[in-house]
Amino acid sequence: MENLMVKNESVIETIDALTMGHGFHKFDGNISIAECMEQIGANYNVGLQSLVRLTPDQLNKLLNGEAITDFDARQKIDTHKATVMLERNHTLGVVGSDYGVIQNQTAFDLFGMLCDPKQDEHLQIVSAGLVDNYDPYIQAAFPFVGRVEGDKSDTAFYCFAHTSHDGTSALQIRFSPVRVVCKNTFMANISSKIGLTYKHSKFVHERVDLENPENIRKIAAKLSIFKEISNEYIETMNSLAKQKVDDKYINDFIAKVFDVSEKEKENFEELSTRKKNLITDFKNTLYSDTLGQDFAVGTKVWLFNGLTNYLSNTAGYGNSKDTEEVFAQKRFDSMLKGGANLKFEKGYNFLTAVAA
Repeated sequence: MENLMVKNESVIETIDALTMGHGFHKFDGNISIAECMEQIGANYNVGLQSLVRLTPDQLNKLLNGEAITDFDARQKIDTHKATVMLERNHTLGVVGSDYGVIQNQTAFDLFGMLCDPKQDEHLQIVSAGLVDNYDPYIQAAFPFVGRVEGDKSDTAFYCFAHTSHDGTSALQIRFSPVRVVCKNTFMANISSKIGLTYKHSKFVHERVDLENPENIRKIAAKLSIFKEISNEYIETMNSLAKQKVDDKYINDFIAKVFDVSEKEKENFEELSTRKKNLITDFKNTLYSDTLGQDFAVGTKVWLFNGLTNYLSNTAGYGNSKDTEEVFAQKRFDSMLKGGANLKFEKGYNFLTAVAA
């Protein structure tokens, strides 16, 4: 069954769901990869430099601002290297000796293939920036939206790419649905068919070489199934909207998402104060009649929307002293690769699991 339709222009505005307050650049889709990289400051190169183990005397010289020239070859550390922004000679991280650099240009060129106007139903770049000042992130919108049966809100579909240069993240290209009315954003990996992951291994340059026709074929194959996966996602939501839940199921769902043990389930007072507060905040969001929580009340899709609503809009990701920008960065990092992302995945897998 076809659940998708051509989007209207207002859908572009939902990109704030991921990037609001983060200092990212927003685009209207009419921008090239080169222009995008220049505007966000991603047009720098990364290199690897050797590390050495300093003697106490050398360390004292360094601390006193003196130059160190008397290195011994035996001081070289063979197991690790430093990643460095070459233009500024700025250290980005320490990685293993087999680490393979993926340049920003290469990462953006890979993603750019999905945005090629020559491709049918190509994506349009809508947002990009540097996470934690150095790690490139780019997001593009699909040319269609979906709608769950009975819902008043569209679901927009996005694809994003992100990598790091300090060994904390591979280059990942992933799928992200966003429910427009509340800007609920779902960033977990819901299908192995749609994601692409390039680990920073020793020979990663061979996998990201766009002169290799096989690499181009793999990326083109992903683009060809985006619409299929988006359609399947709406079908899954339609199914969840028809499945009622009771109090026991809701409590089991909460236990799964928030890592509540069997002992803690039996006695709420066994929970730590922090976990109690998290669950209370989630329930307040779930039972709210705002932000789209009035749709399909008492069903699995209501639970799903409650979770994505909570993680996207109401969960706390810092402390009261954080500025809006710092809070937004912590939220984004958590949704992209931290605790919030793990909660997304746990919740989705729980709701879509087939009963034995």
